[in-house]
Amino acid sequence: MEKQGSDRIWEIDFLRGFSIIMMVWDHLMYDLKSVPGWFANYSELSHPVIQTVVDFAESYWYGSARAVGHFIFVAIFLLVSGISFTFSRSNGKRALKFLVFALLISAVTMSVQAITGLTIGVFFGIIHMFALGTLITLLFRKLWDNNLFILTIGVGIVVAGVLLDWRNVPYAELTFANSWKIILGIKGYGADHFGLIPYTGVIMIGTVVGNLLYKPRLSLLPKLDGAWNKPFLLAGRHTLLIVVTHQPILTGLVFLIGYLVGYHI
Repeated sequence: MEKQGSDRIWEIDFLRGFSIIMMVWDHLMYDLKSVPGWFANYSELSHPVIQTVVDFAESYWYGSARAVGHFIFVAIFLLVSGISFTFSRSNGKRALKFLVFALLISAVTMSVQAITGLTIGVFFGIIHMFALGTLITLLFRKLWDNNLFILTIGVGIVVAGVLLDWRNVPYAELTFANSWKIILGIKGYGADHFGLIPYTGVIMIGTVVGNLLYKPRLSLLPKLDGAWNKPFLLAGRHTLLIVVTHQPILTGLVFLIGYLVGYHI
């Protein structure tokens, strides 16, 4: 194993960047498949190119490739986040920073949804889950910084998610009584929903992997590093910026193109 010149482990940045890029792709497909429901006069206008794009997005969104790949990419992102947890001494500050951005996203999307009626509200999405899940992981690590203990808790949370069939939880109205169930992952709500169960367990498992495989903070695959991975490394090193900005940009572009071709809400 060899240490990276910038004290960064290239495969960690690569996997994080790859999962973030796939997350952006997934959200783009969501926006495109939602076009018929976002524009009131969609069925009145005939745009073959846009219809082809929407059909492709719908086939992806409801297809088996997305059903499997979506959870794989999310698992990679959270597992790598758990590994990175072991490198940082400021996980609490990082989690609180993400939580602030998450609350801003909720405030904006829920307000737009209330004003326009568009189903874009996010109450507890992936950023909320990541922030709170990181704080929970930090709490358990403070309670007992033992890998076997953390692994047991993490696996238990993942198993709980499997038993609850987290992929098919019923979606519910956003009420005070339902809010804690939505946060836990027992029920779903919004355009982007990720409950603490089972995803927090993946973060915890990632911290164990980080302690076991990356304690010296050295790459396990130094000879595979090279120019070929630069786009993924760039994305992986600017996670927060991409996570926070990509959805408003994608949604804004979809609406801009829609208005330019004659659609309206």
